[in-house]
Amino acid sequence: MKKILFLVSFLAFLGSAMAQKTDQKISDKVKVSFPNKPEEEKLPTGGTAFVCKTDSNSSCFAMSMDLSPMGLSAEVITAAGDALWEQLKGGLVAQMGGATIAKDQVLPFKGKNALYLEIDGSKSSAPLLKGKKAYGYTFFIGAVLHQVMYYSLPSEALPEAGKTFFESTVIEN
Repeated sequence: MKKILFLVSFLAFLGSAMAQKTDQKISDKVKVSFPNKPEEEKLPTGGTAFVCKTDSNSSCFAMSMDLSPMGLSAEVITAAGDALWEQLKGGLVAQMGGATIAKDQVLPFKGKNALYLEIDGSKSSAPLLKGKKAYGYTFFIGAVLHQVMYYSLPSEALPEAGKTFFESTVIEN
């Protein structure tokens, strides 16, 4: 009996140790707390993305990409105003494999102007979006683009589901 209790206790401890939150720097100024250790991926465009499955139906995503090599500076980004968000949406749609933007608006997020998106991936061929809905924020710090997104199956997809993940975002001054 003692061996069984020890084994159960050990497995419970091991499970809790493996499922611990992981603070991850996604840029020099931004870190996010993932529910567990995310996978890192270097993007072909030069950015870095982090993806973490929260369970079999949902995942969290965060990325950063310095746009200064493309000729964008903090001043240009600021001067572009709302036109920048429209251009950004166009670029995102081109990468979403048939997904559509269900809702978009510019909102404050952690003291920054951010493009809030709700994405319907029911017709998407993109692996992360396929058959899911996504919610998240895209924002700039200087010339660095940042994005935090929460993906889930439509039956469980509510903007509030990613709230803990979004609230974990920390922007350093």
